Amino acid sequence: MEILRENFHAELPYIKEAIEECEFIAIDAEFSGLHTEPNRRTQKTTLEQGYEELRKSASQFLTVQIGISTFKFDPRNGDYVAKPFNFFVFPTTLAGYSPQGRCFLAEASSLDFLAKNDFDFNKWIHHGVQYMTKDEEESYRKERMKYLNNEYDDIAIDPVHEEWLNDAIERIAAWKENPEAINFINIQTANNYQKRLIHQEVRRLWGTELHAQGAVSFITITKAVKTTEKVSNDIRNQKQAGIQRDIKNSIGFRGVIDLLSTCGKPIVGHNIVVDLAYILSQFVGPLPPTIEGYKKMIHQTFPTVIDTKYVSCSAEVLKGLSYDTSLSALENMVSSIHFMGCPRVVPNARHTRYLSRDRSHEAGYDSYITGFILIRMLAHITRSELPPPQPKPQPIREKHSKKPRDKAERNARGDKRGGRNKSQSHDPSHAGKNASTQVPASGSQKNGQSAGPSKKPSYADAVHGSKNKSQKPPGDSLVDAQQHQTSPKSGENNGYRDDYYEYSEDEYNHESVPEDFDKP
Repeated sequence: MEILRENFHAELPYIKEAIEECEFIAIDAEFSGLHTEPNRRTQKTTLEQGYEELRKSASQFLTVQIGISTFKFDPRNGDYVAKPFNFFVFPTTLAGYSPQGRCFLAEASSLDFLAKNDFDFNKWIHHGVQYMTKDEEESYRKERMKYLNNEYDDIAIDPVHEEWLNDAIERIAAWKENPEAINFINIQTANNYQKRLIHQEVRRLWGTELHAQGAVSFITITKAVKTTEKVSNDIRNQKQAGIQRDIKNSIGFRGVIDLLSTCGKPIVGHNIVVDLAYILSQFVGPLPPTIEGYKKMIHQTFPTVIDTKYVSCSAEVLKGLSYDTSLSALENMVSSIHFMGCPRVVPNARHTRYLSRDRSHEAGYDSYITGFILIRMLAHITRSELPPPQPKPQPIREKHSKKPRDKAERNARGDKRGGRNKSQSHDPSHAGKNASTQVPASGSQKNGQSAGPSKKPSYADAVHGSKNKSQKPPGDSLVDAQQHQTSPKSGENNGYRDDYYEYSEDEYNHESVPEDFDKP
């Protein structure tokens, strides 16, 4: 949202509400210049020397644009709602009332930089929000009250203007004594000094009997109208109200700085030491001569200050993600895949100026990006410091243990893999109505006599069959084969443990274990 002189006072309550309800505030500023001594930028300086150069620059250059963005957490969706404001600010000049005209420096490279980034100089001069420092406000207030009480200090009369002044006084006296004269007289003046002399002498000679009112090139003298005390008080109150209104309008943007100071919210900036120096010098008061005094002034004005440039350099988890700490580089960093899952930042519905395109180096946009970077960096740091999520506990298994299955499922699984159960043993003692006599295909068994105990089949044989590809199922007929596949008697467990499957180590490590072996 762009704030100019025309809409500043109308939007001030909304700005105040945004500041009071937010979690933190990000700021940024643009200046008319940065270096009073450009050659010193390449020289190594101490901290004290660097501050002295910064203090000198902040006192001579102007802050031309200030961005303020508030960020409020939305617990419904975990987003942060941003309200970015972009202020054009220009020094107060109240013609005829206050000597607040300022002289300031401008650096050619800074003006060129602003112009290349679409800075509107006409908007800055003609529509920039006015402001005063606290010292200027107090000085202006005293001056206006002197005017109200006719307590101006006398000035010396220059001999060059003495003859002109005596002639003007004689004309005023003759007009006052003439009963047929009109009710006013105009005295021509060449400059403000002559106007001041007329005011001074009329007040000294006639007090409240006459009233002097300045115009462009003359002063009008009128006879004071006798009024009651009530009317006189009403007139005085109206003048006082006018003075207060002028002071309020002249304070302008300094009132926003006062809100930032009293709200107690964290103030965030990128390389914020420069922004704070210019803002304090221009809207609060002169910077102290020492760096220790400067730090004290910062914390008296803004108790909590966060620098995103410092955070990006000092956090271990952020090191290596970006070797460039400029604002645009950090914006790209926190928008990368490493920061997926961090909170989103969305602008309020009334603040759509920065949705359409990149407005880098506009103070409001840069303050918005500064707050966005801080939110994402802190979320990433916090997330990285939390302990990793613990896996869900799994049941302890011996070798290749599985959940117990009912006997029917185990029997069906054993049949599918071609395994034998106890009722299918080659031992003749197990032969019964459910199992036929086992006769090898080669006829090696005669007269029902067993050829000897059979070898217990391994798991590999059960799955892949005998190495002899021509081996048939036990029995010589399809009926025998079907009888051979009959389920075991009730209570038998098909050769498996009831609580888990158990195989020999050689069988378990067989390289041809079927893919579906561990599937239910």
